[in-house]
Amino acid sequence: MRKAFADVYIIDLAGELTSSVQDGLLKSSEQASSEGARVLVLNFSHLVYKNSSGIKSVVALLARCKAAGQRLFAVGLNAGYRSIFEVAQLSQEITVYDSEADALQAAHDLLEAPGELVRAPNRPVAPTQPAVSQRATDSWAEPVERLNLAEIPDGARNLNVEGRRLFGPLQGFGQLWQKTYRIGLRATNLTPQEVIATWKLSVPKLKPSTKRFFPSALGITPNALVLIDAQTPGGPISTGVMVLYAGAESFTLMTPAGHPEAGWVTFSSYVEEGCTFAQVQVLARAGDPLYELAFLLAGSKLQDDIWNHVLMALAAELGTSGEVKVDKKLLDPKLQWGRASNIWYNAQLRTLLYTPIKLLGSINKWFRHRGSARGT
Repeated sequence: MRKAFADVYIIDLAGELTSSVQDGLLKSSEQASSEGARVLVLNFSHLVYKNSSGIKSVVALLARCKAAGQRLFAVGLNAGYRSIFEVAQLSQEITVYDSEADALQAAHDLLEAPGELVRAPNRPVAPTQPAVSQRATDSWAEPVERLNLAEIPDGARNLNVEGRRLFGPLQGFGQLWQKTYRIGLRATNLTPQEVIATWKLSVPKLKPSTKRFFPSALGITPNALVLIDAQTPGGPISTGVMVLYAGAESFTLMTPAGHPEAGWVTFSSYVEEGCTFAQVQVLARAGDPLYELAFLLAGSKLQDDIWNHVLMALAAELGTSGEVKVDKKLLDPKLQWGRASNIWYNAQLRTLLYTPIKLLGSINKWFRHRGSARGT
């Protein structure tokens, strides 16, 4: 971390941006805050790789900055990383500049005239930026304006997915939580790559019987959609998720507008002290006020049960077993009241309305058919 000038600090990122850097990022933010920072600039110029867990670290930093009343800028993003920022919805909250000089000028202007920040123009990336390996971006989804279903898997309902925008952790209403569920697999011969390969193929059958997942023919690949039909204490719900990231050791699903949570779920595997772990990490807010209330009453416990079931079922699928451990961190306790209107997209309410509307349509169609038959 470098101090640029009064109240403005730069955090340089180099090497690989993964989950291991989150604590370091947050500590840097805390140090800068203690010294009076009002603007933080993330410099990605020397980064060679980042996965979805690394992006989640940036979201955690952003939540910390927002809680402290700070602004977060980014520089040094090549075209591939700008695309990742766009599909992950980060560009809505983090202003991206072409150069460190541009970001520092904007920070100076902002501090001189608060509230008058001008968004950076969307100019082509300078060719002098360092090259980044293909591995850095080829596992990520491409930006999409709205979700589009190329096909509907057998048995699934196309509700609350088609035409929806993606909502990440920044677009939800409720408190921002990071919940981590992990299981140490007793089998010692399993590699993370084997665990994730099995997980990708087994997504539908690892869910509890009340939750049905319908991956597309593309499987767990970037931009692929997975439709969901579930029974909950509040009634049926039909929704879905998009594959944001799919690598050899992890994959991430992102929610559309109307889903109970706005955010990401990352499924990963890694080796720690000679033991192979499988992990589910949720970084999300409740999508709207109704969902926030539901999570407070019972939803959080139900979520714990679901991911415990998934990890135990995965271990059984791999021919082993283990013990699930849970860790929960409240990253932002504030409710985003500006997002209360998300309730318009609430997939639970729309699913509950769908059945009687469909029934009325079927009755109307039957009467028209009967009338047509009598007329002949």
